[in-house]
Amino acid sequence: MTLKNPILNAKRVCRLAISYFPFSPVFFAASAVLSLFLHNIGELTLNRLFIPLGVCILFALLLSYPARFVMKERRKGDIFASVFMILFFTYGAIWNAFGEFSFILGPAVIGKNHVLILVLTLTYIVIFILLRRTQKKLLALNKSFLLIGLLMVVFTSFGIVNYQLAQRMYPTETSHLTLPNVKETPAGLPDVYYIVPDSYSAPANLSKYFSFDDADFTSYLKNKGFYVASGSTSNYPTTVLSLSSTLNMEYIDYLSSHHNSSDISVAAPLIQNNNVLQLFRTLGYRYYQMGSWWWPTGYNPLADDNYNIQKENHLGISIFPYAILESTALKPFLDGMIPEKVIGESDEDKREIVIYQFDALPKVATLPSPKFVFIHIISPHGPYVFDKNCGITSYAQNWFRPETQNYTDQVNCLNKKLETIINAILKASQKPPVILLQSDEGAKFIAGMLQPEESWQNATTKELKMKFPILSAYFLPGVSKDKLYQTITPVNSFRSIFNLYFDANMPLLPDRNYIYLDNKHFYDFRDVTKEVKN
Repeated sequence: MTLKNPILNAKRVCRLAISYFPFSPVFFAASAVLSLFLHNIGELTLNRLFIPLGVCILFALLLSYPARFVMKERRKGDIFASVFMILFFTYGAIWNAFGEFSFILGPAVIGKNHVLILVLTLTYIVIFILLRRTQKKLLALNKSFLLIGLLMVVFTSFGIVNYQLAQRMYPTETSHLTLPNVKETPAGLPDVYYIVPDSYSAPANLSKYFSFDDADFTSYLKNKGFYVASGSTSNYPTTVLSLSSTLNMEYIDYLSSHHNSSDISVAAPLIQNNNVLQLFRTLGYRYYQMGSWWWPTGYNPLADDNYNIQKENHLGISIFPYAILESTALKPFLDGMIPEKVIGESDEDKREIVIYQFDALPKVATLPSPKFVFIHIISPHGPYVFDKNCGITSYAQNWFRPETQNYTDQVNCLNKKLETIINAILKASQKPPVILLQSDEGAKFIAGMLQPEESWQNATTKELKMKFPILSAYFLPGVSKDKLYQTITPVNSFRSIFNLYFDANMPLLPDRNYIYLDNKHFYDFRDVTKEVKN
C-alpha cells in the first residue's frame, strides 16, 4: 500500500489550474490598463489603478472561457481572446491615428466611427473563422502571445514600480506649520468662500500691459464692501505651488528636496489635505468643493460634498476609468451615450465645467451654515472659450486675434459672472459671509513668452512684473479695512482671516515672491521679491 504525497498532489493541482488559466488574454487586458496608467502616472495616485485593473482582468476572464468553449480547444480560445483584447483596447489609439488623416478621409468617415467599427467587426469574424477551420495546434503562436503579453505586463509594471520607489525616496510631503488654536468668537461662525479665478492679473497690470480697463469691476467690488489689495502679488507663478502655499498658510520651500522633479503630484496633496481645511474642521465647518477640470482641484475625498459636472449628470465616472473606456471599442457608444463634458478634455468640455461652477455655487450658498466653500475657476486662464459678452468663441475664431485680446475678453466675461455669484452669495447668506476673491497667478500665457517656455530663471524683470501682480479682494464683514494692507500676498490671506474671526494669533509672514527654474526643476525655488516689487 502506497501513501499519497499531499505535496505532490498540491503541485499537480497547481499545474492543472495554471494550465487552464487564460494568461495571455488577461495579460493583454492588464497591460492596456497599466500602460495608460503609466502614461498619466504623474497625475494619478496608485489607489486609482486597482479597481479598473480588476474589472478589466475580470472582463478578460469572462470572454476567455466562452471563447474556449466555442472554439472547442483551449489554445484557439486563448488566441482569439487575446486578439480580441488587443484590438478592443487599442481602438482608441487606432481612432486617433485615423484622426490624423481626417482631412484626407473626410469628416463624415471619421466622425461616425462607421468604417472603423466595420473593419474591427470583420477582423474578428475572419480570425474566428480561420481559427475554427485550422487543424494546427498553434502551440508556437499561443506561446508567442503568452510571452508578448507577459513582457508587456512586466515592462509597464516595472515603470510603475520604479516611479513609486522613486516617490518613496521622498515621502509624501505634509505641511510644516504647527496649527494654532482657533475658537468661535462672539461674532459667531460666518460662512467662508474662497473663490479663485485662475490667472486673473491685477487690474493695474490689465491696464498697463493688456490695454484693458478693469475699473468697472473693481468699483463694483468696492461698492459691495470689498477691500481690494491693489498691490497684491502671487507668491509663486503657477497654480499648484500657489494654492499649496495659500491653503497651508506657509511658504513651501521644504519641497526643494524635490528640486530635480517635474511632478506636480508632489505638491498636489498639500492642496487637498490642507491646514485651512483642518482648522475649519475643528470649528465645526462643513467643506464643499466646486470641482474644476484640473485633477488636483477636480475632486477632494476629504470634502463633505463635491460639486462637479459628473455629479450633475449622475454619471460618477472619474477621469481614469473613463479614459480606459475611451481607449476601447466602446468609444463610439460612449460618445453617443455620455456627454463629453464629463471629462473636460476639449475646449467645449471646459467651457461647460466653468458654466456649471457658476450655476451651482448659488445653490451651495443656500446650504446650512457654517460652511467653507472652495471654487477654483480655471478662467480667464485658457482655453479662451468666452467672448467679452460671455458668448461662445472657438479656437478657430481666436486664432486671428492677439492672445491679449482673447484673454481680456474672457476677463470681461468673467467679471459679469463673478458679479452674479457674489450677488447670489450675499443674498442667500443669513449672516454676512467672508469672501476671499483671489487669483492664484497672473496671466498664464506670460510663461509662454519665456525662452524656453516656462523657464522662469530666464525671465526679465519686466516679465516678472507682468506675471506676479494678481486680483486680490477681501469681503470681511464687521472688520475695519485698516486690518489689511495693499501689498498683502496669498500666504497671509487665511492667516489674516483666522486672526480676525477666530483669534488664531498667527504672525503674518514676510510677503515674498518665488520662481521655479523650469519645468524640469519645479521645486528649485529662487526669491525674486526685489525684482517684482522694485
